[in-house]
Amino acid sequence: MKIDEIFDDESFDPKKLFDEKQYSTLIINRDGFSKKQNSSADLIESLLQKDLSRAENEAIFKSLKESGASRLLVDSIKAAEDPAQKAVLTAACWETGLDFTEHFLFFAELVTHPDFPVALEALSVVESCEGTIPQHSLAKALEIAEKSQSPNQELISDLINNIKSRIG
Repeated sequence: MKIDEIFDDESFDPKKLFDEKQYSTLIINRDGFSKKQNSSADLIESLLQKDLSRAENEAIFKSLKESGASRLLVDSIKAAEDPAQKAVLTAACWETGLDFTEHFLFFAELVTHPDFPVALEALSVVESCEGTIPQHSLAKALEIAEKSQSPNQELISDLINNIKSRIG
C-alpha cells in the first residue's frame, strides 16, 4: 500500500489490517520495557513476516541470542494465539541457540499441543535444553506427557524418552 492510499478514505480498508493472510499481528505487552527489550520485541515481531530470507532470519536469531531474549520469546509464544505464529516463535527458540532449560516444563507441555508444527518445534527446544532440570520438574513433565491425549503420539513418545533419560 502506498502512503497516499492511507489518507484516501476510498482506498483504505481497515478490515485489511485484520486479514491474517495479509498481516501477522502479535501484541507484546511492552509496559516497563527498556530500549533493549523494545528492540528485542521488534525483532520477535519481525519473525512473523512471511517474506523474510534465511539470511534475515539468521541475523534476527543472532541479535536475539546476543540480547538474551529467552524470557521475551517465551512470553511471545504464550501470547500467540495462531498456531502458525506459535510454531515460528517456538522454532526461533532453538534456532537462536539460547538455552531454555529454565523453561523446560513450559516446552514439555507445549509438545502436547494438538498442532503438529507447534509440538515438533517444542520438542526440538526440549531436546536442546542442556542445563540441569530439577527432578520435580522432570516428574511433572513426565506426568503431563503420560496423560497427554495429543494426536501426535510419536512426539509424545519421544518426549517421554527424553524425560526418562534425564531422570537421575
